[in-house]
Amino acid sequence: MDVIRTGSAADLGVSAADIAAFYDRHWPRKMCLGLPGFTTWQFVDAPEQKGRCSVCVSVSGPDLVGVMGLHERAFHLNGVERPGAELTTWIVAPEAKGKGIGPRMLDYLQATYDVMLGSGISDEALNVYLRKNFNYWRHIPRFFRVWDVAAVEPYSRIDALGHKLARHRMGAVEPDASGARRIAAGDVAVPDRGLADKNGYVRTAAHLAWRYDRHPVYAYETWAVGEAAYVILRRDAIEGMTFAHVVELGATADEMPAVIAFLEAYAREHGLAAMDFTCTSSDFGRHFIASGWFSSVDEPMFAFLSLFHPPELRDPQTTSLIYWARDAQAALADLGRMHVVKGDLDLDRPTIAYYEANNLPQL
Repeated sequence: MDVIRTGSAADLGVSAADIAAFYDRHWPRKMCLGLPGFTTWQFVDAPEQKGRCSVCVSVSGPDLVGVMGLHERAFHLNGVERPGAELTTWIVAPEAKGKGIGPRMLDYLQATYDVMLGSGISDEALNVYLRKNFNYWRHIPRFFRVWDVAAVEPYSRIDALGHKLARHRMGAVEPDASGARRIAAGDVAVPDRGLADKNGYVRTAAHLAWRYDRHPVYAYETWAVGEAAYVILRRDAIEGMTFAHVVELGATADEMPAVIAFLEAYAREHGLAAMDFTCTSSDFGRHFIASGWFSSVDEPMFAFLSLFHPPELRDPQTTSLIYWARDAQAALADLGRMHVVKGDLDLDRPTIAYYEANNLPQL
C-alpha cells in the first residue's frame, strides 16, 4: 500500500461523487450518502461550507481508503463561537483496516476543529473515539406523545402500565394554535431563540434555509408561535400510522407552554397518532416531560419506534453521542446544557426505503 495521506476532501482532490461512490461500495447496505446528489447537498451545499467539501478522507496513492463524513459548523461553547464539526458515517475500506487509519483521521480532526460531536456510535468506532479522549453519552433524551394508541400499538411494546399512562395523559395539554403561523425556515426571526445559555451548534437563517427549505428529499414545515418562538417539524406515515418528528425548536421558557399547546393542536388537526422530539437540553426536555410526553430513556413501559423506514423497534429507542472539545471538555460535558436536536448530527437523514416508498429518484 502507498503512503497514506489524511486531510480534507477538497485539499486531497476527492470529490463529493468520489465519496458517494466509496459509501456505496463499502457500506453494508444501500444508503442516501451513496447518492452523489444527496452527498453534494449535505457536504458541499451547506452555507458553512462555502462550496468546499471538508469531509475527512484518507487516500493511498490514487485510492480512497477512508471517509469520515462531516459538516463544518461553528459551535457555541461557554458563550464563545468555536470552529466545530458535525461528524457522521465513518468507514474504512476493508483492505485498509488495521493500518492505523482511524486514529490518524481523528488526529487530523482534533488538530483542525475545537469541538466535535457525532451520533449513533458503533462499538468498533467507540473504541477509537475513547482512546482519543472523546466522551460518550449512551442514551440521549427522546420524548414522544401518543394520541392514537391503537395505531401505534403494532409498532410498539406496551405493558399494562403503559396503556394506563397513555390514557391518563391524553388530556394533559389544552390544544391551542391561535398564535401560530406558517413561515419559511429562512425567515425565522431569532434562530438562536432560547439558546443563548446553551452549548450547541450555531443556528443562522442561512443554515435553517439550507437545512429545511432546500432539503432534497424531505418536506419540512416551519411554524412561528407567538412573537418569536418557532417549531420545525416533518410529517410522515407508515402503514396504519401517521406521525410527525419535531426536528428543531427555539423558545424561551416562558414561550414553551405555547409551543407545547401548538404541537397538541397540530397533531389533533392532522390526525396524527404520535409525535417525537429528540433533544439533549434538559431546559427544553422538562417541558415535554411535564406535558404528558413519554421518555424513551426512562419509561420502558411504553417503547415506541425509533426507526421508521423500514419500521424497527430498537432497544433503546434512542441513539448515542460522542463529544470532544479541545480545551473545554468539562463545559461540554455539562449534558443538561448541551443542545442537540434531531436536525443536528445527521439524525434526520432519509433512508433508501423512504426513497422507494415515496417513488423518489435516487440521484
